[in-house]
Amino acid sequence: MDINENVLSGRITLKMLRYFYAVSQCMHFGRAAEQLNISKSPLSAQIKELESVLDVILFERTTRHVQLTEVGLLLEQECALLFDMFRDSINKVTQAGREIDKTINIGLMSSIFWAGFGAALREFKKNHPEYVFNFIELAPQKQKQALIEHSIDIGLARFADTRNIHPLSAKLLYAEPMCVVVSDENPLKMNKSLSLDELIDEEFVFINRTNSASTDMIIKSLLDCGFYPKVAQEVIEPTTLMAVVATSAMVSIVPQSYCQHQWQNVCFIPLKEAISADICAIYDSRSKRESVSEFLKVIPTLLSQQNISS
Repeated sequence: MDINENVLSGRITLKMLRYFYAVSQCMHFGRAAEQLNISKSPLSAQIKELESVLDVILFERTTRHVQLTEVGLLLEQECALLFDMFRDSINKVTQAGREIDKTINIGLMSSIFWAGFGAALREFKKNHPEYVFNFIELAPQKQKQALIEHSIDIGLARFADTRNIHPLSAKLLYAEPMCVVVSDENPLKMNKSLSLDELIDEEFVFINRTNSASTDMIIKSLLDCGFYPKVAQEVIEPTTLMAVVATSAMVSIVPQSYCQHQWQNVCFIPLKEAISADICAIYDSRSKRESVSEFLKVIPTLLSQQNISS
């Protein structure tokens, strides 16, 4: 029986290839078994079965070392292509299913709702009751990966996270500036507005840079004013940032829409300089989904109306 017949007969399975690929990535049977949540014995058995079916040696093994053979390197490359194609095909099928039942998967950070997104969405659904929305809380970088993998249809992020996103596209949904936030015990609260250079002596708390490109953009703006900010703390969640400001002398620079949330013991002060906090949609323009196009067309108007009324 030749290799093609073996493949067709089902002797080579996706499980075998998945187990092989896991070992090839970490070059350690024990660590691969942990990642796969199995013991080493079935892992080794699957690799041996794969080598037997293909009639090749995939790994050179010693008691202290695992290395891919030349054939193993080739199979590793082919598995990477196979799994990418398999994942892409499955995601296309699920995406087609979402189009049929009018489901839109949206990746976002929760602070988007502070800009009136929830109310805008309710208005949208009044005119499009057939649409179903699934919200998946994702940091902007993970939104981009999920869009490429077709597991979400739209990502919602701030302007700073929409730069250098090829092959994805971005669309402005709602324009807003940054502002300064301080505690209600901070002397800066007496100012009707502030310039960045007036913050030179302040200690800052920011959102962790891996979760938001806005932090780097803000720091660059402060550098353009001639100083590097004293970053005393970085946090993951916006709610944590606001709690830190409310209970300390630290200040921050945040989207203006944050002030629409009912925070206690903080004051928001307009910035004289313009730093964009625009809310944008990130999407794959190659997708021709009618539901996504309709959402991107209507939501900007609804967001603007909601913020005017509030």
